[in-house]
Amino acid sequence: MSAPPTRGHRWRLALALIVGGVLALALLLTSSEPAVPDSRHATAEQVAAARALVNQARQSRATGEPVELTLAEAELAATSAMVTQGFAPNRFDARVEDGVLTLTGSRPMLFRWINIRAQASGASEGLPTFAVKIGALPLPDWFSQWGLALIQRRMAAQGGTLPPIDTIVRSMRIGPDSVTARVLMPQGSLLAHARTTGVPAVDEDMVGTIYCALAQRQRGEPAPLLAQQLRRALAASQPSPEGHSAALIALALFSLGPEAAELFGGVDGTIGTCAARPVTLTLQGRADWAKHWALSAALETTTGSSISAAIGEWKELADSLESDPLLAPKDPSGFSFVDLASDRSGIKIARRLTDPERMADTRAALLGAQDEDLLPAAALALSDGLTDAQFAARYGATDDPRYERKVASIDAMLRRGGID
Repeated sequence: MSAPPTRGHRWRLALALIVGGVLALALLLTSSEPAVPDSRHATAEQVAAARALVNQARQSRATGEPVELTLAEAELAATSAMVTQGFAPNRFDARVEDGVLTLTGSRPMLFRWINIRAQASGASEGLPTFAVKIGALPLPDWFSQWGLALIQRRMAAQGGTLPPIDTIVRSMRIGPDSVTARVLMPQGSLLAHARTTGVPAVDEDMVGTIYCALAQRQRGEPAPLLAQQLRRALAASQPSPEGHSAALIALALFSLGPEAAELFGGVDGTIGTCAARPVTLTLQGRADWAKHWALSAALETTTGSSISAAIGEWKELADSLESDPLLAPKDPSGFSFVDLASDRSGIKIARRLTDPERMADTRAALLGAQDEDLLPAAALALSDGLTDAQFAARYGATDDPRYERKVASIDAMLRRGGID
């Protein structure tokens, strides 16, 4: 007759059952491969399609009435490519087949992948009810709704003001091969709501204080160079990641105008009577390079992800199809590697200024910054104004090895210039 199990044996058995249960659940929720295959970066045509959708959706802000957007295969593919590129290494795919809208996301976790698939069909007021599956485990409807509410609360906790999703998407109709939605765009920045976990919310009061300091000093001592205004913005800021972030946002508003405030979360309300027309600043003699630098630096501090770099590439792809560029109508259109170098310089310096380990040295160096410190003169020899056909012939696409080598050489040039 065997002896009864001791307390130690019972604890070990319980622990083994718990560990086994956790491992089994992990295997159910994760996969060895991503459900969304590795995809190409967005093309110039896809950027143009997404831009058209955004411009159409923005009309609802002026009227206060929802607008109707239709996303067929081309628009869904553009959205998928841009979300995947902007939030790498995560992946996203949206498609409609046989009247079923399928949204699939894949996120790496250690050596496996979390795959989430949501499917809906028919017509609905607000968002439809999605059937959600994480890995091999289907979720009950109530759990899916709870998850959506949790995401909403998480955005609010990060300082966002995004209203409930049902107030943005008023209705949705899923057809055989497209989806039509009535959308009312909220005020403020969707990019700010998309900030990465860990990126601090924008200190609006601090942004307003620095912006007003720039405006007041400009009236008494006009300064035309971006480097001069960067020195002033840093001098007016606290030596902290939050202070430097506020300085870069204030600088962007100063050079792009208060109407750009929606990009950073609607901080224009704190500018008040200081609000003024944008001040034309130059970087290496060009106003468009100064705007590229300032905008990219500010976006990096608010998104804290690969979105800021992707936006720079998307802007250049859009310019390769346009007769007039997006930031400076009188400057050359087309894909500009000088523009891209300005973007990447702003991003790299913003990262250094918000990195607690590197910000002190970076701040000290930039308090004496000159043009060459923000954009080395060697960058001016880069290709400027390539058409879409010329860009495709030389570099393929933004995920082509030829393009990646070119970007790596630009980053090396910026490092030699002392930026990183």
